[in-house]
Amino acid sequence: MELDGQAIGHIIARLLDEPGATAERDRTIPTLLSELDDLLAGGLRTGQTTIVASRPGVGSSTFALGLARAAALHQGISTLVITPDAPESEVVMRLISAETHVPLQRLRSRALDHVETRRLRERRGRLESAPLTIVAGSPPAGTLVDTVGAMTFEEDLHLVIVDGLTSLGVSTREAVARMCAWARQDHYALVIVAGVLSTRTGSDTAPRLDDLRNHDSLADIVDTVLVLEPQAPPEVDVHVVKHRYGPTGTVRVAHSAHTCAYVNLPASS
Repeated sequence: MELDGQAIGHIIARLLDEPGATAERDRTIPTLLSELDDLLAGGLRTGQTTIVASRPGVGSSTFALGLARAAALHQGISTLVITPDAPESEVVMRLISAETHVPLQRLRSRALDHVETRRLRERRGRLESAPLTIVAGSPPAGTLVDTVGAMTFEEDLHLVIVDGLTSLGVSTREAVARMCAWARQDHYALVIVAGVLSTRTGSDTAPRLDDLRNHDSLADIVDTVLVLEPQAPPEVDVHVVKHRYGPTGTVRVAHSAHTCAYVNLPASS
């Protein structure tokens, strides 16, 4: 991409908040996890790719769905979630649980009390009108990568979340490189759930970038890597182990497992 003096001037005008400045094509999408947004200079960036990883059962899929909820339901940002390894009903139930604060098990059993019923009714409009598309189950375009390519070509999206590297259908590096290129070209933020980390024994140190499974295939082609590490419940550390355009570091959030949500920790008194 070439930038002339006029284009550079438009960027400076935006930085100075000058009236009439050209709208910025690249944008920041806040995660609404305040300390993480501070570390990431505002949140996820369109045109860039972020990996979310954890060991099994920690909740990387839940974390990624929370990014979608923050963007689509709370900021009106057009979002696509592709999750081939989970049924659509399960993904939607988790989304509803996080948004209404009704425990997932109570939603599944349909045993709601009057307070929970009121919450569901109050949030119904937001859930139904959000610019959010969920594609669950078998990829409609054949492979996961083909589905990402087809849907991002057809829709005007700002955030795309892909949960299911095991369904790629081609080599991991080739598939991720193609998706990263599409994100840069079409200017949407891409989040890929890696799902698991290789096991590292005999160490109490924080996770590192080279703990990531398929590290050699992925580390150099993505922009940011977030690794989730559980602490004493409900706390979870989010380690930013790679940040191409900024600092790395660790922030702590709370994981409400029964309502499928990651939230800010209460302010210390």
